[in-house]
Amino acid sequence: MTHKPGRSKLQSEIAAQLKSNPMRGNQNMNLRRRKALTVIALLSAFCLAQICVHGALPETSAGGGVPQQRQITARLTTKNNQAITVNGNQVGTGATLLTGATIETPDQVSGVIDLGDAGVVEIQPNSTIKLDFDENGNVHVKVIRGCAVTRKKTNVLPGEMELYTDQASEKTDKGQNHLAGCLLPNGQLGSLGGGISGATVAGAGIIAAGGVIIGTELSRGGTMSGSTP
Repeated sequence: MTHKPGRSKLQSEIAAQLKSNPMRGNQNMNLRRRKALTVIALLSAFCLAQICVHGALPETSAGGGVPQQRQITARLTTKNNQAITVNGNQVGTGATLLTGATIETPDQVSGVIDLGDAGVVEIQPNSTIKLDFDENGNVHVKVIRGCAVTRKKTNVLPGEMELYTDQASEKTDKGQNHLAGCLLPNGQLGSLGGGISGATVAGAGIIAAGGVIIGTELSRGGTMSGSTP
């Protein structure tokens, strides 16, 4: 076999083999073509599988089958934007409270905590409460000192509101969507007396008539005392 100038010995040998057996070159080309088609088929199957998995995921939009989880945010408003204490820090109107917060009010300053769809909590002056809540609308208010009021937004969230102490507990139900009470020396929840704010009057369902505050029963075993302005 002669070796032509400009070609390597290997190239000359391959050219000679192809010349003697032209079918071998076609076989090599067909093999490469089959490999390429195999790779394309695998990629197509992978893409199809991804589309099927994505289509099987639950919908989270408003029109989907699985509703989005509500996020409860607790917003504080204080009387005349005066400061109260939350977890030892001075805060005022507009503060966002986290679950587990301990809230204290000084003399002559009350606070309202708006929990959105879960409801509203009001803490009276000279009071201390511990506030816990979750995304289902369960709100637990521990009265550590003083008085507090809770009002649930009916049928918006499945949770319940609870007003409690170390010795007593009151919860909302289908027939009662508000609670109000004060911590007694024996650890029980007592009725909320006169001199409360207008927000508490609205939240607790108290009616003013003839200049006298007339209270409904807000805790088991006790009634609200009346007072004249």
